[in-house]
Amino acid sequence: MKMRRVLFFLMALLLCSIFFSASRHHRRESDDIEAQKEEQSRRKIRQLTAKEEFDIFRKAYPFVKFELGYDKEISDWTLSVTSYDKTTIFYRCDGLYLPKEQLANRDHFWRVIYNYQRILRDPADFTEEEKRRIRNYGSDENRKNGAVSSKFIFDAIYDCATQHSTETHLRSMTLWGKPLSVNRVVGEVVDRVEAKVYELAKTDAEVAEFLKNLGSCYGYNWCQIRDSPTRSFHSYGIALDILPRGWGNKIVYWGYEKQNGNADWMLIPLKDRWLPPPAVVKAFEDEGFIWGGRWAVWDNMHFEYHPELLLASKIYEKM
Repeated sequence: MKMRRVLFFLMALLLCSIFFSASRHHRRESDDIEAQKEEQSRRKIRQLTAKEEFDIFRKAYPFVKFELGYDKEISDWTLSVTSYDKTTIFYRCDGLYLPKEQLANRDHFWRVIYNYQRILRDPADFTEEEKRRIRNYGSDENRKNGAVSSKFIFDAIYDCATQHSTETHLRSMTLWGKPLSVNRVVGEVVDRVEAKVYELAKTDAEVAEFLKNLGSCYGYNWCQIRDSPTRSFHSYGIALDILPRGWGNKIVYWGYEKQNGNADWMLIPLKDRWLPPPAVVKAFEDEGFIWGGRWAVWDNMHFEYHPELLLASKIYEKM
């Protein structure tokens, strides 16, 4: 009888071991599938041709002259950008658009055109691998020494290589009654967004409440990205921060949560974060702005004018 009990216990232990092993294998397999899907999504970016990107830039920035060429010596496409009576040559460099002197540093930069998707991921759906990568991306080490966005082409488009040249192209204006300064070209787009949102507020109670509780708007500011060695797009006058009243008591930015000791900042439920109304976000995106709330390192108050990404997204959708 005692022997039977021992055998029964051992069998139960073996079955539990098999069950948990199968469970772990299933989770690993699920994570592997998700990782493969993301890798396939990243590969789609590399399918954009030089001609496709050239056409995207021309449509996104009609006030700029772009010319596509080819350098046989370096075996790469070139893009000539003429704006504000200045011409700059960039090498495509697999979508990084670098000046010749930066070609040796290609590993330090991200692509200019990437797959911006107008979806809001629920952190509850993140795989373990996604959590690990997002946490690593937000680490102090990566923020200081990791790759950064390639902004050289925007220096040429907006004539923003120096603070002085940037500030000659600014416009002081208001957005929903709040003062801010932005690049003049972007200011015209902001005017359209403002008008759309005012119209929405007439019939959308959530939008009306958003405007009622608006605290402040910020545009141009010559500065670096927080914890990063690269200039912010605020330094170009093409980025906006929109904050509600009492925003200091709300969850608006991943970095603040990380600084406050929350190692799982990427898992904060969407319902607990301050978010602009979807209709407001759509009004911005329809006019060529991207929203920082869609990033893995979310910045819910932040919008950047990148019409090239919204145009490119239509191509990615067909791939």
